[in-house]
Amino acid sequence: MGQKFEGQGEQPRQTKIFRKFKGVVNNAARNSIPEDAFYYLENMQPIGDANLQSVNNLSASLVNYGGHSIYWSQYANVGGTDYLISFSTDGFVYAYNIAAQTSAQIGSGFSGSGSRAAQYQNTALLVVDSTGYYAWTGSGSLATITGTGVPTSGTDIAVAFGRVWILQGRLLTFGGAGGYTATYFTTANGAGSLALVDPTIRNTITRLAVQNGYLYIVSPTGINAISDVYVPSGASPPTPLFTNLNIQAIIGSDQPGSIFPLNQALVFANRYGFWQLYGTNATKYSTDIDGTFKYLNFTQSISGGQFVSNNILCSAFLIQRQADPVLGSATVLACNHDNKWWFANFGALTFVVTGIVNNVPTLFGFIGNQLYQLFASSASGPESIIMMPLWAMEDELADKQVLRAGFEVQIASYSGSFGMTIDTNNQSAAAVSLITMGNVGWANSSGSIVQWQNNSSTLVAWFSGEYLLYNAATPGIYGKYVGATITASGSIYQFSAMNMDYKLRARWN
Repeated sequence: MGQKFEGQGEQPRQTKIFRKFKGVVNNAARNSIPEDAFYYLENMQPIGDANLQSVNNLSASLVNYGGHSIYWSQYANVGGTDYLISFSTDGFVYAYNIAAQTSAQIGSGFSGSGSRAAQYQNTALLVVDSTGYYAWTGSGSLATITGTGVPTSGTDIAVAFGRVWILQGRLLTFGGAGGYTATYFTTANGAGSLALVDPTIRNTITRLAVQNGYLYIVSPTGINAISDVYVPSGASPPTPLFTNLNIQAIIGSDQPGSIFPLNQALVFANRYGFWQLYGTNATKYSTDIDGTFKYLNFTQSISGGQFVSNNILCSAFLIQRQADPVLGSATVLACNHDNKWWFANFGALTFVVTGIVNNVPTLFGFIGNQLYQLFASSASGPESIIMMPLWAMEDELADKQVLRAGFEVQIASYSGSFGMTIDTNNQSAAAVSLITMGNVGWANSSGSIVQWQNNSSTLVAWFSGEYLLYNAATPGIYGKYVGATITASGSIYQFSAMNMDYKLRARWN
């Protein structure tokens, strides 16, 4: 009778079930991120456990500006109508009527760079440019406003504390309370100016932004806040007094399109993170995706905005990722809600901006010189990527042999196909014979799957039911750490779980 040795015999099969879902965490190596996080999500929104939801696709082109290259766009409501006001590099200004989906030229002869706009009540759109100060009331063209005390140029504009504030380099001019016309820029009506001599404003000023009862003056490496604006009793002229306080001496932004309000915060991007400014306290909230920042290309500036996806309010920053060794190069939206990060990819977007559609924040974007609504079309889903961690399972030193793997999805609209690879530290291999429990499969007498075509020569997918369990054998997959990547195209679906059968093999190999 043979002698027994400890450790001999067949190792038991074990199973990994992954359905506790958080967002993307890539500030550590893929085999060191939390077990319930994802290393990458593209066009998949993490809503809750077993609920990873695909997002809607972009709309058809809404307007084509032809040879007019749009470099800046802002939302405004003028006379009760919602518009996107867009500025082109050849000096044209366009008002896109969001509800009517029509665009009209409302200006020309502008500088082609650096134009900014603000909404006064909902009666006028105010614009500053190196060529002057303008107003538009919903018809005709932008009209120049001139007069005593009116700035002849501007680099930014804001409406705060009932007044118009116009920035000219480091000179901040403010009008009198109650109006935006030339009359309100006279000293007699309470107009004045402030020279921004603070040393913490080390360079040019990036943006004026209004939030939380403050007028923020954002520079690349600092932020000032104007607050407590009041006119002393009996003052003549009614010139206001106010506090101008430096609140951030090193944190600022050089990305003007990235600065926008979100809930009670003013959010913005710089070259070392995404930030939330609550009152006077700026906190970084992009730590989980610090691994992405290493590969950002700032040739195209970052823009951003708010939007609603799957009835959840989200924020997004448009970034260019370059030569990431795992993910490659792409222009993507870094999206966040409830402190969960994920990414969306709609192609080579150049600028994004939030507009209001039926009282809902909605993200629009430019591809080339064409305008699209993002997260808009439920007819099909954009291509998606789900990249799990590399799990050590219960023994980091042992090799894992993956025997079979699969995933569960709930299908709302079936189209395209799914794919799965099993990943280790040094390889990624496609699963063999990915089959679906829930699909109707047709096989010939030799056991080969028969594909069906319609009269347009398009392959027909036979589908029965909403729940699908995809699974496949994974021969030859060994690694100290193992995970999976799921890809899909076309379908609108909910990803519910990743399942993996494996055995522990040799240790220390």
